[in-house]
Amino acid sequence: MISAFDTAADTYGEHANIQRKVADGLIASLIPWKEAVPEGTILEVGCGTGFVSEQLIDQFPESEIIISDISEKMLETCRNNLIESGKDLSRVTFKIINADTFKAENKDIGLVISGFAPHWFKDPSLALQNLSEALTPGGMLLCSFPGNHTFPAWYENCLELGLPHTANPLPDVEEVVVKLSMGPLQIDYYENDLFHEFESSLEFFRHLKKTGESYSVLGKSLNYKQFKLLLEHWDNKGNLNMKWHIVYVAAKRDFE
Repeated sequence: MISAFDTAADTYGEHANIQRKVADGLIASLIPWKEAVPEGTILEVGCGTGFVSEQLIDQFPESEIIISDISEKMLETCRNNLIESGKDLSRVTFKIINADTFKAENKDIGLVISGFAPHWFKDPSLALQNLSEALTPGGMLLCSFPGNHTFPAWYENCLELGLPHTANPLPDVEEVVVKLSMGPLQIDYYENDLFHEFESSLEFFRHLKKTGESYSVLGKSLNYKQFKLLLEHWDNKGNLNMKWHIVYVAAKRDFE
């Protein structure tokens, strides 16, 4: 997975239009609650090329911010993009963090934010719960990810042809919310759908590759003949207005 994002680091910013819109939505949902974020360091997990990072720096110019990713190449690209855009990085630290192995050392984080990344965690609920352990009392966790109703046309075309559906499994929002609610967190969430139309099914799959989304966590893929059959069937049928089912989750740690 890391190598997939290393490879996509140079093309991600140009092609990740949906991810940029989701980053804007994530920050927009944070702004009304900005004054309620308690003092403490801000931790971003899964920065990518910096869609959320650049807005975090603008919204919290006086805060210490840790910007992290699992991919060193993505982290480097993010840093370069922030420098090129003239952001003040004097309070910013860049760090490699794997959310799947994260262990909170102290409860000194005022805000954990993760845009379009939790669906890559091995167990999104567990990883988010572990990240929330770093929150100071009253601290907030805010994240976004594509949910399990994303790309229904892909599934439908595979079903019609009797082909394996090789898309990565995506988080079930209700499962994530229920599991997070078992800890000392108050949870809220909302969902919306975003669409992007492609000229062909091959263009859609190329888009996934250029944004690092083509990596299969289950190691599943079609052979050449199967893939060609899927492309021909899909293009003849149409329906290339692809849907991303976007989930936003906000959690606040109880005061102790």
